[in-house]
Amino acid sequence: MKRIVSLALVLVLCGFISLVAFSQNKVDENGRKQGLWSKTDKSGKKIYEGSFKDDYEIGVFNYYFEDGKTIKAKTEYSDKGRFANTKLFNKEGIVISDGFYRERKKDSVWTLFDEKGNQIGQERYSKGIKTGEANYWDRDKVLVETINYKNDLKNGLYYRNTYSKGYFYLTFKDDKKNGPYEDFYYFQKLKIKGTYKEDKKEGQWKYFDSIGNCVKIQKWQKDILTSEKVRIDLGREEKYIETKDIAYFYPTGKRLKLVLFNSEEISCINNIEEFLDVLGLENFIQLNGKMKFYSSLKALRGIGEKVGEEYEIILQPKMNSKILSDKDSRKALEMFFKKQDF
Repeated sequence: MKRIVSLALVLVLCGFISLVAFSQNKVDENGRKQGLWSKTDKSGKKIYEGSFKDDYEIGVFNYYFEDGKTIKAKTEYSDKGRFANTKLFNKEGIVISDGFYRERKKDSVWTLFDEKGNQIGQERYSKGIKTGEANYWDRDKVLVETINYKNDLKNGLYYRNTYSKGYFYLTFKDDKKNGPYEDFYYFQKLKIKGTYKEDKKEGQWKYFDSIGNCVKIQKWQKDILTSEKVRIDLGREEKYIETKDIAYFYPTGKRLKLVLFNSEEISCINNIEEFLDVLGLENFIQLNGKMKFYSSLKALRGIGEKVGEEYEIILQPKMNSKILSDKDSRKALEMFFKKQDF
């Protein structure tokens, strides 16, 4: 008796499943989709499922990842399928974005989330094109970036948070940097001020220290640096000298001595570490770490006699006393001038 009941139940279930399957993916006499529809790939895994009325999507549609089981997107249609509210999910089922489609194109505000559900972005669209202000946050809800768009291109004010380094503003026009650039320390004092033209640095750029002194002035022409001057603090006064005129420099007691290519010597009160930050090391090399001796590559002419394990360094203009290499610099110098193993 139990076998007969079980067999009957199986037959009923099979019939029900067949009926459901048969009732799906129907079109009316005018060829319009009606009722429940689903689509599968070649291997039979489900791509989507939802309902149609007169060939328009209505209500909620589910879209699936490649496994055919995990929901990738959930879309609720209205206004004959012209308007849709969509949520996108990751494979763990967490919402990663939420927004609207109008006429199959992104529209209005789209909100982005991380895997813990924290809001990390907000973008605006019009007819599928990014338009207006987009904002992005980190996981601590700190604003990281603001971008203004017009016709899917960056246009207008751009903001970027560089955390401990501070933050900066610039202006875009048709996806190119155009207009003023201002970089600030995290405590809101100006650090760099300049101008971009057609994505290239142009005109005068000024660099400031943390207390407001202008420590470097550059001149640019179509992204080519044509002049660079650095501030020399003489105590009661200051002067600016061209970076290219500095041959070498090193501390003497509490002061910093600079030797220029014209043999002029300048004694100033610049802090050497801050001075190095201003200069950069692209065109200078450390010749002796203990002495904190730095030289322009153009002033370095060779290595002379060996003194113990080190070499005498030949500079132009010449020094009044000998300067020796150290462990960190002698191998580099040897590669430049000797081409032999130690």
